[in-house]
Amino acid sequence: MSKAVHLNNEVQFLLPPSLLGRPDVSRLLREVEAVDYELETQAIREPNKPLAIPNMSKALVETAQVNKVDVADINSRKQLIAQLRAIKEKAPVIHITFAVDPDPAISAYMAAWIRQNLHPTALVTVGLQPRIVGGCVVRTPDHIYDFSLRKQFLDQKQQLVAEIKAVVGA
Repeated sequence: MSKAVHLNNEVQFLLPPSLLGRPDVSRLLREVEAVDYELETQAIREPNKPLAIPNMSKALVETAQVNKVDVADINSRKQLIAQLRAIKEKAPVIHITFAVDPDPAISAYMAAWIRQNLHPTALVTVGLQPRIVGGCVVRTPDHIYDFSLRKQFLDQKQQLVAEIKAVVGA
């Protein structure tokens, strides 16, 4: 699990590794808004009765735990909604393209590493492109890093052709 990042004596909001990209954040935001609506409705209909927290997804439970958010508290929910809206709109997105679909555990590990080492709320989009053969291509807002096997072959094309000619000629 990632650690809280402190900027200007302020604790930075954290996303659990299971949340990768904007669709995951959008889904979580819709769920938090639904929970908020449900709890506000309960508070209005029966003000003296304790709130019954509705069933929540694993993603919402993890997000609440990592950020120490009390879902029963209206102010905490409003702050969580504001944070998720800001992340959805402004967080940097890193696109990683693979030749085959990566295991979800690998995707979560990459997201955790990126958030711990690059940006605490970075979103990760995973794509597929079979023509890269192996490895990956990473696109950030500023750069493209090609770690694909295809690129390695293209960079060493002359050497590969010379080696093949040497073997075939022998």
